[in-house]
Amino acid sequence: MASSRIVHLYIGKAIPPADASGSEQIIALWRQLGTFFSERSFEAQNGLKGSARPYRITMDSSRLLAAMEQARDESGSFSDHRSAHIENPANRIDAELAITLAADGQAPEEVESYQVATVFLHQLVMAVNIIRPGAIQILDARFTGEGAHRFEAQEFDALIFHGALKTAALNDWPSFGSPRLDAVWSWLENTGVAGRGTAIQDINRVLFTLLKVAEQRHEYSARTVLLVMYQLEVLLDCREARSLERLRNRCQMVLGKISEASDCFNELYDVRNSLFLANQPVHRPPLICHSTADELREQIGQHNNAVEAGTAIVLALIQDLIAHDAKAFEFTEQLSRQ
Repeated sequence: MASSRIVHLYIGKAIPPADASGSEQIIALWRQLGTFFSERSFEAQNGLKGSARPYRITMDSSRLLAAMEQARDESGSFSDHRSAHIENPANRIDAELAITLAADGQAPEEVESYQVATVFLHQLVMAVNIIRPGAIQILDARFTGEGAHRFEAQEFDALIFHGALKTAALNDWPSFGSPRLDAVWSWLENTGVAGRGTAIQDINRVLFTLLKVAEQRHEYSARTVLLVMYQLEVLLDCREARSLERLRNRCQMVLGKISEASDCFNELYDVRNSLFLANQPVHRPPLICHSTADELREQIGQHNNAVEAGTAIVLALIQDLIAHDAKAFEFTEQLSRQ
């Protein structure tokens, strides 16, 4: 006998940035998501110290999809609708998700339900950003319904991933594929990333760090650089103190020749080292408002281009692993004598 519990999530800022073409792509993806997650099996850790157990998950994203379609119809694109919202809050950018969890026997306990729903949202953020970077945004979020006040919803921004997509397109490198939703979700399940709270395997370290990148807002400081650099060094198995050239060469082996405009490795490496030497400036946490992103891009100590380019590389490397049904790259050094 199956019993279920529903977790409701209100998202105050659910519309991600995108031009007209990107808005259509995101809407198409969310249509797939709405049908894909219907009584889908999902094995997840049921507590900070709990073990993984099987559930069945159904996600009702109809209100979010309706909000996206309305934003497109009213303003032509998500970005234009976000701008219109600044002047007129009647141009709404909020939405809701409902996640139904079912388990054999008794319905999941209250804490268990919110824990598993959060793990599911983590995996959803990973999957969506791998398929189409910047297509999911969960800001100004809160759980709603009876007992929801006892739990705090986590928030994830689309901005870095949107910037990564734009940077890759502008620099014509790296090239993003169009991985299928079922292939990406199956690959994530095979990593076991939902079944544990602490990442031991390298690929899960990268995926958990991807979530931490998604938590970053407008301030792309040395802390964000450190997260991006960590992912690259783990993915490309370059952990020596002085491995910059090896990191760049291994990246080219996977993704092809790096365009000059996309070569962010020097800046990432220099910033990471300066952080450890305490030479990096530290900014006061900024007021988040509609003009914050533009104002911060001109601030000393911001590393927008490097963070966005580095994130694009990370996502392209993950896409390559998925395309080859692999979890890691293995490099062998060759010896030659002249």
